[in-house]
Amino acid sequence: MLKKLFFVFAGLLTVVLALLVFRFFYLKGMLGFQPGQGTPASETTNQPSPSSSTAFSPQPSATPTISPAPRGKRVEIDVDDTAAGMYSVDVKAGTKVTFILNVVSFNVLHGGLDFRSQLISTGVILSGQSRTIQFTANNTLIFTPYYADSNTPAPYTIRFNVTSE
Repeated sequence: MLKKLFFVFAGLLTVVLALLVFRFFYLKGMLGFQPGQGTPASETTNQPSPSSSTAFSPQPSATPTISPAPRGKRVEIDVDDTAAGMYSVDVKAGTKVTFILNVVSFNVLHGGLDFRSQLISTGVILSGQSRTIQFTANNTLIFTPYYADSNTPAPYTIRFNVTSE
C-alpha cells in the first residue's frame, strides 16, 4: 500500500514539475509561439496563389500617392502574480505603442493586478482578462504590477526602453 502511494505521489510531483517548466518556457516565449496566441510563431497561413482565372491587374492611377508607413509597435505580454512573458521592450522614440496586458487565468491569487508607471495606470485587471494601453514612446516607462488585494508590488517590472535609432 505504501509503495503504491509513493508512486502516485511521485507521478503527481512529476506532472506538477512538468507544468511549471512548461509555464516558465511559455512565459519566456521560448516554445516557438507567442504567449496569448495558440499558434506557433513560425507557422504561416497558406494563402492561395493567384491563378490566371482570378488574377487582378490594377489600373494605374493618374497621380500615384506614396504614404509613409505607419509608425507603431504592438506588444502583447502574458503576466501573472510572479512573472511576465517579457520584461524589457525596446522602442524607437516617437513610436506609437499598443501595449496589451493579458493576466493569465492561473497563478493569480491576489484578486488581479494593477500596472502603474510614472504616467499610466491600468487599473485592476482580473485573472483571465486583458487591458490595452496606447501611448507614444517619448521617455522610458517602467510598469510595476501591484497586487489588487494588498496594494504591494509584485516581484517584477516591465520596462519600455526608448532608443534614438
